[in-house]
Amino acid sequence: MKVNYQLMLDKQLENLGSRKKLLLHSCCAPCSTYVLEYLREYFDITVLYYNPNIYPPEEFYMREAEQKRLCEKLGIAEVSVGY
Repeated sequence: MKVNYQLMLDKQLENLGSRKKLLLHSCCAPCSTYVLEYLREYFDITVLYYNPNIYPPEEFYMREAEQKRLCEKLGIAEVSVGY
């Protein structure tokens, strides 16, 4: 039997109660888009952008800027960057 994890998550979120804080790791903006759009309705999110595998540094900073742009567009105020 296949498990529908989306339905399981929806049930958990129904029982969440008050709005909570969530620290969400993100390796890049494209990977985090759906999760951020979905969970921002339920949580005050702080995004931790961290991906030490990106090279050269200019690519890392370009992706960091894109992550910040996405968060700004979605109304997520807090973005922390791990170096």
